[in-house]
Amino acid sequence: MKTFATANRLERARWYMGGYWVFLATAKETGGRFSLIETNLRKGFEPPRHTHTKEDESFYLLEGEVNFFVGDEEFSLSPNMFLHIPRNTPHHFKLVSDTAKMLMHLSPGGLEEMFLEMSVPASSLSYPDAPQGPPPQAWLEKMLALQKEFGIAGMDKSQIKAT
Repeated sequence: MKTFATANRLERARWYMGGYWVFLATAKETGGRFSLIETNLRKGFEPPRHTHTKEDESFYLLEGEVNFFVGDEEFSLSPNMFLHIPRNTPHHFKLVSDTAKMLMHLSPGGLEEMFLEMSVPASSLSYPDAPQGPPPQAWLEKMLALQKEFGIAGMDKSQIKAT
């Protein structure tokens, strides 16, 4: 692994699940040690309850308010709060505010490849139009296959709302 710096956020930005994500550090750049993603999320497009079996996941909230449900506990995050979720821990979150900006840290890295595969390049650092209606069947099938490949458990087609 060598030292690297990123400057052009738009080159690293993707539209995903009604928001835009900026891939600040990938497993390829960190020798697999971690991934760091700036997630800009929109209320109503949060992931359902799921479990990561291959990586720990941490969040640092920059803007907005988000309630995390981790195991049987609830954590209400406001800006400048941090939450660490060890692998094999069921969790999900719900935005309280209309939007939220978080840094998501994955260790080890690699899961970002699933997000990259399921997203499209962003043409601006802004929210895309909100997806309307259910996602296409082919998208759902691809998402479920990738979740299995990347060790995400606990989701089925009925829980995935939008591309």
